[in-house]
Amino acid sequence: MLLAGGALAAPALSTTGLDLGYRQLYNLQFEAAHQTFRAWGAQHPEDPLAPASDAADYLFAEMHRLRILQTQFFTRDQSFFDGPKGATDPGFERDLSESERLAAKALAAAPGDVNALYSQALCHGLRADDLGLIEKRYLASLGEMKKGRATAEHLLTLDPRYGDAYLAIGIENYVLGLRSAPVRWLLRLDGAAADKAAGIEQLRRTAAQGHYLQPYAEILLAIAALRDHEPETARPLLAVLASEFPLNPLYARALAQLDEVAATFDPARTKIHFTLGAFLHTVHGSFRLERGSLQFDPATGGASGAIEISAASGQSGNRDRDRDMQSKVLESSAYPEIEFTPAHLAGTLAHSGASALMLGGTLRLHGTDHEVTLPLKVSVSGSTFQATTEVEIPYVAWGMKDPSNAILRVSKTVKLEIETAGTLTWPKA
Repeated sequence: MLLAGGALAAPALSTTGLDLGYRQLYNLQFEAAHQTFRAWGAQHPEDPLAPASDAADYLFAEMHRLRILQTQFFTRDQSFFDGPKGATDPGFERDLSESERLAAKALAAAPGDVNALYSQALCHGLRADDLGLIEKRYLASLGEMKKGRATAEHLLTLDPRYGDAYLAIGIENYVLGLRSAPVRWLLRLDGAAADKAAGIEQLRRTAAQGHYLQPYAEILLAIAALRDHEPETARPLLAVLASEFPLNPLYARALAQLDEVAATFDPARTKIHFTLGAFLHTVHGSFRLERGSLQFDPATGGASGAIEISAASGQSGNRDRDRDMQSKVLESSAYPEIEFTPAHLAGTLAHSGASALMLGGTLRLHGTDHEVTLPLKVSVSGSTFQATTEVEIPYVAWGMKDPSNAILRVSKTVKLEIETAGTLTWPKA
């Protein structure tokens, strides 16, 4: 396969040894990968790459659980550092410690042992990802990134063809290069590499010359291309990933998305009003949109994405009433998000002017899922849109507390009215 920049991709992973474990990892077969990596370690007890690879399996499993890569593919405006915290299995740190012990032993005997140096760089990179992406400990993550880069650079002075080593440098440059200009300047003062363009080039080196991490470099390059609105750069990368790892639906789904219309909602231009009927008084209030994205295939009507509303943002202007709404009805401390997951869009979205559509999907409210259909009125102008919808929510029938009492009677349904706006990306002809 030819990558952007013209470099020929490295050979694919085989189906034996550590190769098999990485193939299983990228196919989301995490338990099978653990068994493969541990079997290799039992056969090669002095190889530090065996426990480091097992640690990678733990990390990828937690990233998958938290949908970190899925979010990067399907929510273009979200940072790698956003999203919920997680907790990687304790076996992750045990594996890293064992790999570092074996690597130090190997380097004491042979300071130029590239396998041991690579294992050290990999351990730093994995720990940096765990600290930054999973635990949200960004300063600690930055420290591990710098250690991994230094080790990788030393390794590359010994063997410039060791393609997997470029990933440590590329990730630091690319991920930190996504930060704002003042932040990048401060990071560079601290010695961090924060050059997005250089990061892309280094990721390409791993995609062209790497081995175990070649697919991961391709994943990151595809994400980078999609974020930069370069679908035709992402398409061949995703096609190879979908073919090589058919048990992971992420790559095929992202490939199909290239033929879809994508809408990104602007929280600052979104108003979510609610109306609750009550005896002698109608209650009005609002919620805040956290983020929202929608993708749909005009040919089939299939839709995906996520629209997230902060339950804790709900307010009506009365402190006591809002306290009861949060603690007794929404229970927002336990269920902080209200999320709508689109599934199907009926109707035709005009490239310009007004359209009437029906968006069906699943609304997760108070920890349970409910099928709903939203009538949409959409107005498109170039690459921007405005939309309105309204829906009645039978919150009591859905298992939430009725706040009525002997004195005050309120409706058992609440009406939501939403006005939103954002940007559209049409598939390339």
